[in-house]
Formats: sequence, C-alpha cells, structure tokens
Amino acid sequence: MQTFKLIEIKEVKQRLKKGEGLLVDIRDSQTFSKDHEQGSFHLSNDSISKFMDEVQFSTPLYVICYHGNSSKGVAQYLCAQGYVEVYSVEKGFQDWRIDSHQG
Repeated sequence: MQTFKLIEIKEVKQRLKKGEGLLVDIRDSQTFSKDHEQGSFHLSNDSISKFMDEVQFSTPLYVICYHGNSSKGVAQYLCAQGYVEVYSVEKGFQDWRIDSHQG
C-alpha cells in the first residue's frame, strides 16, 4: 500500500510557488476561516466528497494541521483512497506562519 512522506515547510512553499500540488488544511473550520494560506483546500468531514470529486489522484498533496501530528493520519487516509503523492507537513501551520514572518 502507498504511504505518505514527511516534508518540510520550506520545500512545500517552493513547490507551491511553482504550481506543484495542493495544500490541504485539516484544522477546524473556525481556525481555518481566521487564517489560512491562499489557495489551500479546507478538508473536513463535510468537504471530503467534494475533495474526492475535484482533486485528481495524481495531484501532489501537502497535508497541514496545527503542529504536524494529525496530518499524518489524514495523509495516510488519502493514500488509502488512491492519491499517489501525499505528504504530511512537518511542524504544522503554527510554524508555517512563523516561517512566513522570517522569510
């Protein structure tokens, strides 16, 4: 069975700048609505069917959560659904924003 890989924030940002893949944000709806990366997909129980309909299995996926823990389970779930290039973003959205302010 396909499994996910870990990826660092800087590499994700470089890939997204090149148009390679999709940032998949799994934080709760309220937190997502307050702050999220432009172009990211908010994945929840309510949006999973829309996600499966719209996102091709060949699309590289970068799953991000608060701290980089919950994203691992969701990344593995997406692999099990047939997505072939799935990553869990290390350290999560909290460090994503810290990195943004430093860079």
